[in-house]
Parts: sequence; C-alpha cells; structure tokens
Amino acid sequence: MKILTKFIGSSIAVVGLILCLTVGSEDWLKQVEKSTETSRERAAQADSIVLNLKVSLRDQIAALRNYLILNRDPSDMAKYHKAMSDFILSLDDLESLMPENSELRVVRRRHSFLVRLATELRDTPSTLKQTQQDFRTINSFKEDIDFSLNYLVTNIQQQYALARQESNKFKQTTHIIRYATTGLILIILTGQMILILIPVILSIKKLQLGATKIGAGNLDYRLNIQTGDEIEKLSCEFNQMAKKLAESYYFLEQKIIERTAELIELNQNLEIEISERKQAETELQQVLQNLQQTQAQLIQTEKMSSLGQMVAGVAHEINNPVNFIHGNLVYVGEYTQDLLRLVQLYQKHYPNPITEIEEQTETVEVDFIIADLDKILSSMKIGTERIRQIVLSLRNFSRLDEADMKPVDIHEGLDSTLLILQNRLKAKPEHPAIEVVKEYGNLPLVECYAGQMNQVFMNIISNAIDALEAFDGLSFIARNNEQSTSNLEPSPTIRISTQVLHPDRVAVRIADNGLGMTEEVRKRLFDPFFTTKPVGQGTGLGLSISYQIVVEKHSGMLRCISEAGQGAEFWIEIPMRQSQRGSTATVRERSNRSKPMAIS
Repeated sequence: MKILTKFIGSSIAVVGLILCLTVGSEDWLKQVEKSTETSRERAAQADSIVLNLKVSLRDQIAALRNYLILNRDPSDMAKYHKAMSDFILSLDDLESLMPENSELRVVRRRHSFLVRLATELRDTPSTLKQTQQDFRTINSFKEDIDFSLNYLVTNIQQQYALARQESNKFKQTTHIIRYATTGLILIILTGQMILILIPVILSIKKLQLGATKIGAGNLDYRLNIQTGDEIEKLSCEFNQMAKKLAESYYFLEQKIIERTAELIELNQNLEIEISERKQAETELQQVLQNLQQTQAQLIQTEKMSSLGQMVAGVAHEINNPVNFIHGNLVYVGEYTQDLLRLVQLYQKHYPNPITEIEEQTETVEVDFIIADLDKILSSMKIGTERIRQIVLSLRNFSRLDEADMKPVDIHEGLDSTLLILQNRLKAKPEHPAIEVVKEYGNLPLVECYAGQMNQVFMNIISNAIDALEAFDGLSFIARNNEQSTSNLEPSPTIRISTQVLHPDRVAVRIADNGLGMTEEVRKRLFDPFFTTKPVGQGTGLGLSISYQIVVEKHSGMLRCISEAGQGAEFWIEIPMRQSQRGSTATVRERSNRSKPMAIS
C-alpha cells in the first residue's frame, strides 16, 4: 500500500473529529462572547451618558449659584437652561438604553424639583436668608441626583461583571473540551507514527546517509532500498542523480578555474572604484558640513532679525504711553494735594456739615482715601519707573540701530539679557529660584557687534537655566550632602564673571552648578543641529551660531569646562579692538568644548 493512502485514511478521521469539536466549540464561544460584548457596550454607553449627566448637573448648579450671587444675571440663567436641556436629553438616552431601570424615574423626579426651584428663583426676588436656604436646597438636590447616578453606575458595572464571570466559566469549559480533543489527537497520531511513519523514517535515514556521502565527495555511493513504495522509487532516482552529479562535477571544476581568474581581475577593478568613491564621499561630507553651517547662519540670522524688530517695536510702542503716564504723575500728585488741603480746610471751618454730607463721608471713607492716596501714587510712580527700565533693556538688547561694529559696554548687554530672562529666574512650584552672582571686573568699552554678542549671552544663559531647571531644591540639597567638600552652591546658581586677561583682550565667564555633561556630549557641543532637548524644544543652532559669532566674526575663543554632575562654565574671550585680532582665536578647540545637559 502506498504511503499516501495510509496517511490519508487515518488523517481523514482525525481531521473530521477536529472539525466537529472545533467548529462546535468556536460557534458556542462566539455566541457567548457576542453576548458579553453587547453587555460591555451597553455598560460603556451608560457610563458615558452618566458622565454627561454629571457634567450637565454640575453646570446647572454652578449657573444657579452664580445667578444668586451675581445679582441675578440673566446670562447665568441662560447657561442654566442650556445645561438643563443637555441633562434631559442625556437622561432620555439613558432611559432608551435601560428602560426597565426604576432608578432613572427617581432621577427625573428629583431633577424636576430642581427645575421647579430654578423657576421660582427666576420669578421671585429673595432675601439673604432665602438665598442661603436656596443654596442648601440646591446642594441637597445635587447630592440626591449624584447618589442616584452613582448607584446606576454601580448597578451597570455589577451586571457587566456578572456577564464576564459567566463568559469566563464557559471559556474554562471550552478549554477542557479542547484539552480532551488534543489528547485524543495525540493518541491517533501516535498510532500513525508506529504503523506508518517509523518505516518511512528508517528509509529516510538511509537517504540522508546517501546524501551525506554525496555531500562529502563520494560520488560513487549508491542506495539499496526495497520497500515497495515511493521511497524505493526515490532511491532509484537518487542513484541516477548521483551518477549525473559525478559527470557534472568534473565539468564544473574546469569552469570554476576559469571563473576564478575572471573574479580576481574584477575584484582589483572594484577596489580601485571603492577608493575613488571614498574620496568623493569625503569631499561631499565637507560640502554638506559647509551647507549645514550656512543654513544655521541663515536660520538664526533671520530669527534674530525678526525678534529684534519685534522687540524694538514693542519697546517703542510701550515707551510713549509710559512716558505720558510717568510725566503726568507729578501733576496728579500736586492736584491731589491741593484737593486734599481744600477738603481739610472745609473740615476745619465747617466741622458740622449737613446730614447728607456726613453720610457720604462715612460711605466713601474719606479718612482712608486721604491716607491711602499718597501710597497709590507712589506705587504708580515706582511701576512706571520699572516699565521704563524694562523698555530700555529691550532696546539695548535688540540694538537694531547698532548693526555696525562699535565700542559698547559688555556689562550693559549682560544686564539687559538677565532682565529679559528675569521671569525664568524666579521661583516656581516645580523648582526653586535661580540665584545670579555677578562678579564684574573693571572693563573698558569693547569693540564688537553688540546685537550679536547679546545673542551669544542669551543662548548661553538660557542653556544654563535649562540645565538648572532639571534639578529641584531637594536635588541640590542631596547633592550638597553627598559632596560636602565640593565648591558647588547648595541652590541653583549662575555665576557671571568678567575680567581683562591681557592689555588687549577681555573674558566673560558664565558658570552654572547644574547637571554638567558627558564626554560624548562635550565633543559635539558646537555641531549644527545637535541638541539633547526633547523633540520640539530645541533646534540645535544656539551654540553653533554663538561659536561662529565669537570665533569667526570677532576672532575670539569660545570653550567650556565641565564634568558630569559638576556643572559647566563657558569661557568667552574676544579682543578689545578688532584691529588687534589674534591668530589663536581662529583655532577651533573641539577637545575643550562642552555644555549643560539641555542644549538649544
């Protein structure tokens, strides 16, 4: 008998049994899962509707409270009616989903009481005592309706949990049936293996041995299998194949020798082509780097130009009205003093005015106004002075009128930058205030592009703030306890120092006690588009542009000293006069560059 006939006969029986058990159990399981899914969908819809009911109820209560508090504003009553309509529509949807639930009728009845109360509040004016009573009534209705809605949610969740429990029980029963089916199939397969597969396996082992011999190079090996089935025919074909393979082997051996010589020649030509491609790739990388630097310069120049124009425009628009207010405060103060003296003279010569004047005097609290008016005018004067200082700092930072190189005060640029960043230095709930320590030396006027140097200060100080914001106050205290011998400050600190290095060069050092950086980050510090910030929070252009401004446009030097966990210090060094540029300023020291962990 052929192997196929034996195998098909036994396999048909096994497949029939598997189909019967599998199809039956799967159909039953689908019905149960469908019922469970229907229950889950109803529960989800009911939860969503109940949530909408709670939101609408909350809006109704808020509108009613505002109506009572804010002198019966009609807009609050309009908000109430809109929330009420949403509540009724959602309640209708829930009743259509759960028509048999009696708790919904309780919710509708209690809500109707709330609607009736709202109508009475709209039509009837109320005293303070009545308003307090209305508040208690509204809160009582809200708590009753919330209780009923929470009860509905609990009931829905219990029904869904019961359906899930029944589904799990059925799945367990189905698994038991499948395990039993698997055992029966294993028994049948074992019988097939003993009666059919073992003889076939022995014959296949002989074929495998023959294939191994042929693979080892013994092309004269032949099989001798007599089973009376397809295996015997396969062995005969194997012997024919081995004979033809031996003939082909000697022919291919000659071809391989010829092909080897051709491949050697092609390999030599390929090595020459690879060398040429590597050289071209090196040139392309250099061109790409130049393009990236040019692109970074264009992007940052356009951004800072637009920012400078906007800042200068805002400063100009604010400056005029502030000067108007500040200039008139003096006259307002004089007029106020004149009026107050007039009132005092009136009180002196007419100590017993008529009843209406006495009542009005007590109502407006004239004595308090006389005492507080000077304080108000003083506060307004201080405020306008502060605004004028901010406007001046914005104009100094933008410096649109100083595009040419000219002598400027470096300290003025640093102070303007710090004033613009003052809001980021203040304490916030997620991190403490950042302390700025100024250690300014006696610097003369320095010849430079003022707007561009302000841009450098802005980029470096902003990065220092980003690094310090990664720490909170507890982190600084913990680090200070672990490193008691360290010189790092126990609180977030930025230290700015200036000094004259040589008769013709000045240095600005900006240091922070933040996270510092690793060696890998330090090596790529000034590469265009390199950033350690999350996507969308940094372009990777700030320090690259700063490096170009200091080194290429001012013949200076920009480097940074830092270790992981030890903070970072940027060192900016430029000539006092650009006619005194030194050759050392054009050397790009990549080995000394580093930055805080957050890089713009």
